[in-house]
Amino acid sequence: MINAVNSPIIIIDLRNVGLLKYMNNVKLTLNGTCLYMKSTTVLFFFELEQYVEHVFYELGQYTHDINKKFEYFVSFLKQNYIINKSDAANTLYKIYDKISIIECELIAYVLDNIVYAALHEK
Repeated sequence: MINAVNSPIIIIDLRNVGLLKYMNNVKLTLNGTCLYMKSTTVLFFFELEQYVEHVFYELGQYTHDINKKFEYFVSFLKQNYIINKSDAANTLYKIYDKISIIECELIAYVLDNIVYAALHEK
């Protein structure tokens, strides 16, 4: 519930956010607790929410890409019967895309996990 502080009590449904630009201060109330803010701050939070959703979506995409590359490396090592870390490192060094940041960082930081997954997971 949103109430305007400098005017008679106005209750605004959050779907009518456009009305906030006509108020100086806003009182946000939930379960008996209230918080006073400038209306511009509340409007900024709504803009920030869209940005956070966008970044969250991109993070999900990157995570998906990393998982796919990880699975690809594990699968490649399994198909080529690589049985030790040295052979795995040499093999992956030959096949990875040297301009892919994801692949470079997987090889540099996660090689032990890739080898472990290739040797121990079915």
